[in-house]
Amino acid sequence: MQVLGFVERLFLTWALYSCIGWIWETGLAVVVRHRFVDRGVLIGPLCPIYGFGALLVLFLLHDVNNPVALFLSSGVVACTLEYISSYVIEKLHHVRLWDYTDKPFNINGRVYLNGFIAFGAGATLVKLFVQPWFMGIIGRWSPTVLGVVSAVIAVPLAVDASLTAASSWSFDTRLKRISEDINRLHAGQVANLDDRVVAASERFEERRQALLDSHVSHTLNWQQRRLMQAFPSMRSVRDSAIVDQLRERMESLRSRHGKSSGQDD
Repeated sequence: MQVLGFVERLFLTWALYSCIGWIWETGLAVVVRHRFVDRGVLIGPLCPIYGFGALLVLFLLHDVNNPVALFLSSGVVACTLEYISSYVIEKLHHVRLWDYTDKPFNINGRVYLNGFIAFGAGATLVKLFVQPWFMGIIGRWSPTVLGVVSAVIAVPLAVDASLTAASSWSFDTRLKRISEDINRLHAGQVANLDDRVVAASERFEERRQALLDSHVSHTLNWQQRRLMQAFPSMRSVRDSAIVDQLRERMESLRSRHGKSSGQDD
């Protein structure tokens, strides 16, 4: 039972900081982009990398209490995790979710100085203030309450993770198919497009946009479209331009839908 209780507290700690990370990322996106954008990789309000980063800091730096040392050490731990995560995602899915190449003091576009500062400061606050407060709260819970709360979070999370994983594994294949269709269009061969749409599109650019619109609507699922919106610097390793082209058509379709809804009103 003691082992189970430890695992449950560990899980709830991860969930707390994953949720705080989602709030931070989404709130920052609202400020920068002036509209709500769900910045989580998962469907639910969680950014797992923040949860894992917090756990690493709490375990690896458990005996570090000097604020300056904690800030610097936490920044190194968090950036190392972010770098490795970016590398692994790129190798597994042939997609780079974030790219800081245009940011100052970046390392291979995977991490940069502002992230080091933000993560270091956040982890310092977590280690010195938030975590003791949180442990004090759940430490007063009975084993039953601890188990029920953990299960209530874990069950939908497992479903969410399964759906997200399936979507991620198919994302590269679908992007590759779309890229090949665009290349065939350049070669004068239109694929996967209704003949009536092709006939109505007299110019190449119109045909390209119609093809992309068709793929946005029918090839990509909701989760894949959401991820392209959530990560504005996302790019495919196979075709660096295809995600931007699809995102442009998504914005166009959203704009037309908004205008259509306004006219209907």
